[in-house]
Amino acid sequence: MKILLIGATGGTGLEILPRLLAAGHTVTALVRRPEAITTKHEHLVVMPGGVRDPDLVDRAVQGQDAVICAFGPRALGKDDIQEVLMRNLVAAMTKRGVKRLVNLSAWGAQDTQKPISLMQVMLQRVLLRNIFADKKRGEKLLFASDLEYVNVCPGRLLNKPARGGVKASAEGTGIKHSITRADLAQWMVEQLTSDTWVHKSPIIG
Repeated sequence: MKILLIGATGGTGLEILPRLLAAGHTVTALVRRPEAITTKHEHLVVMPGGVRDPDLVDRAVQGQDAVICAFGPRALGKDDIQEVLMRNLVAAMTKRGVKRLVNLSAWGAQDTQKPISLMQVMLQRVLLRNIFADKKRGEKLLFASDLEYVNVCPGRLLNKPARGGVKASAEGTGIKHSITRADLAQWMVEQLTSDTWVHKSPIIG
């Protein structure tokens, strides 16, 4: 498949990229800092630019079979970057007829997800409130689209080796509040060809 990867230089994106290439996919990585991509591969194209540019996002989406978005903000202040990204991405994918989007969200980003720890509630309402507000605005656009999205909601991300045994749940029942980025990356790549969680926001751990 031809895959557009957004957020390839982030902690999770750096785990997703080699797994896409190992699976035989042709990858276009849309990044602000091309020099941050040190991987060299015949099936990897690095496209420099920012996600606020709708024309650039449209060009990046053209000709792809699917999109993985592992984009995450780097600052805690008020911003609309995730909302703008999703608006541009949904418009481009709809225009170009690209249906599958595997999007990285977070446990607790959706109001319907209840089993979240008190510490997570406090973090999201205080320290991360601007990030989650922006994320929710963006996901509102995603949920209103006709895309075949899988909106992946992990808990705390660990920079440790893969453990395997990833579980997914609609409500988070029986799911631990943490997961390694390596396991998250592998699970997200698998959703490119799985219909189990299409149009859903699975909590994984």
